[in-house]
Amino acid sequence: MSDTVKSIKGTKTEQNIVNSYLAESQSFARYTFYAHVADKEQYFPVGVAFRETANNELHHAKVFLKMLGSTQFETKTGVDAGYLGDTAANLETSIKEESTDGYEFYQQAAQTAREEGFDDIADHFDAIATVEKFHHDRFQTLLEHVKNGTMWKREKPVTWKCLVCGYPEVGLVPPVKCPGCDHPYQHYVALEDGFAPAPFDA
Repeated sequence: MSDTVKSIKGTKTEQNIVNSYLAESQSFARYTFYAHVADKEQYFPVGVAFRETANNELHHAKVFLKMLGSTQFETKTGVDAGYLGDTAANLETSIKEESTDGYEFYQQAAQTAREEGFDDIADHFDAIATVEKFHHDRFQTLLEHVKNGTMWKREKPVTWKCLVCGYPEVGLVPPVKCPGCDHPYQHYVALEDGFAPAPFDA
């Protein structure tokens, strides 16, 4: 029987979808707030990562909302509001969220969905778990750079990209001032840290 016919009402999968919808909606707001903090501290690469992740989480929430359809579900799910710390603290919170409450939870939810006969829903949980693992790994990399003072200094050459105009340059450090738009080096990201390459690099 396909997922479009079989009802999720009253199943563990329904509960997992509800929890996922609430968690992803909360993550969207939290990462948006974290991005503002990163920008104020001039960690612009981290701000970009938080905003991109927030956008991903918003779309995940929509996926789960569509799965629920017209169902109404009363939940006593607790809310971990977290807190607004500095960029390092916010990254640490995010790393935990993307693991324990992210890909680990979704892997378990996928298994439950398959056991209950919802293969399509399980496939979606598995796919979103893959995204959450990417979020986790990139946050971990960025946290290490923040703590080690290596956000804009590397031992081996990397490809730097200006977040403002897209100018690329390979080196141990980015330009002190972008030759394309004159923005300072804090506006550069290392593509090797999980940022998409500039279109003209393809």
